[in-house]
Amino acid sequence: MSTTAEPHLASEPSSGLTGLTDLHTDYLELIRARPEYERAEKFYQGMIEEAYSSPKVARLLSRSGLNQFPSFNLAHIAVDAITDSLHLNSVTTEDNDLDNVLDDLRDANDLDAEFPLLMQTAGKFGDAYLFVWPSTDESGNAVGVRMEPQDPRVARVFYSAENPTVMVRAIQSWETGAKETLTVRANLYYADRIERWAHRGKVPQDAKRAKWEPYTADGEPASIENPFGQVPYFHYRTARPYGTPLHVNAYGPQLAINKLVTSHLATVDYQSFPQRYALVDPSADLSGTQTGDFTPEHPTDGTAPEEPGDSQLDSSPAALWNLQGYKEVGQFQAANPDHFLKPFDRYIKAMAQATQIPFQAFDSTGDAISGESRRVANEPLYVRVESLQKDFGATHRRAYEFALTILDEGSASPVTVNWRPVRNINDLNGIQMLILKMQLGVPLDVLLAEAGYNSRDIDSWLANRPVEPTESSTADSGPTKEINPDERTEQQ
Repeated sequence: MSTTAEPHLASEPSSGLTGLTDLHTDYLELIRARPEYERAEKFYQGMIEEAYSSPKVARLLSRSGLNQFPSFNLAHIAVDAITDSLHLNSVTTEDNDLDNVLDDLRDANDLDAEFPLLMQTAGKFGDAYLFVWPSTDESGNAVGVRMEPQDPRVARVFYSAENPTVMVRAIQSWETGAKETLTVRANLYYADRIERWAHRGKVPQDAKRAKWEPYTADGEPASIENPFGQVPYFHYRTARPYGTPLHVNAYGPQLAINKLVTSHLATVDYQSFPQRYALVDPSADLSGTQTGDFTPEHPTDGTAPEEPGDSQLDSSPAALWNLQGYKEVGQFQAANPDHFLKPFDRYIKAMAQATQIPFQAFDSTGDAISGESRRVANEPLYVRVESLQKDFGATHRRAYEFALTILDEGSASPVTVNWRPVRNINDLNGIQMLILKMQLGVPLDVLLAEAGYNSRDIDSWLANRPVEPTESSTADSGPTKEINPDERTEQQ
């Protein structure tokens, strides 16, 4: 994903920079939001650090290297189960020429590959952005449109306090250099202008100590006119005004699972190689020796009389170990694996319940269920996916309409975003139910939609379907000629 979006547009700079107050406030809000986004990333990637109530336990695990063991990550499933169901089929209009323009935009920006990643980012963080701006040639003339997905850790939008549906500005910030050469760059995007700023060194919390300066080092003006009348950012979010990660409710169960897995692995060595003990008998006579079995009667065993003899402790099966001075021997019982595995299964169920993701998405080893049962179990997932299709689809539609405005290709033909239906019926019982509904008079387009076919395909199929003759059309074809019995006999 792109992390920088330098605007380039052949235009005169505006009269001045007026967003300094907004700049510092927006920048602080951007960096304050980063820790939660970083936390969501770590849970998604399975890189979250363990927390232990006992420092001694933490030291013991560190000594054995188990504190570096990768987590048994299941939290990402809460994101992937939803975003993997968000399949964008097409973006079209009712104008073939405009459809060609949309196809060119998609190909030029590689959106077939970038858009699924944008959906994954929105699901993982709760927020993702699409930056739309003219692409220019060396002379500054617009030759196309840039549609670049951006990470919420480098960009953030802001809404009107009076009307939360209106986006008033956006900020994008990134760093270049390090230590003495560190420079913090920031762009502010308004509906009428774009302001470019830079700050040498780390930005202090106190606005009075911050030393933001207009950025013109690349030869472009610090303030650039925005002739399009709207902020060129499009916000994909799972909630309003800002989204929440789809796996946020999996954080707790994932931490519990990590601790169970790590603790279980710490006991596996003791199950394979148990610790043993021997109780000494204080009354035992230890005056004898147990160093070997060499005697003059065994001169051919290869051991010289002056050398230590072989041990009498034989490790072969059914051998008896004759231990001198010990009253009792035994081994310590390792921890029962059920103490870890049973809670492990319960926490997986808790994760499924907390995230409203079907349990079979986390554990596919259970008993097979029927198609109808699976659809009932998946209903909460279907509802969430369809809700995101509406929200993401509306944002995607506005982004394409803005791109067409930049290209001066505005049209009365609306842009339509077509998703692959998340619901589908492909089992025998489901198809038989559709047939029964058809016999009861349910329209064919409704049945095809229930089966999971795309509305665009359904319209195309029904439009090309041959018209079946009806009783009224047969009656309109004219009266049927009656043939009397004599004429029938002559014809025969």
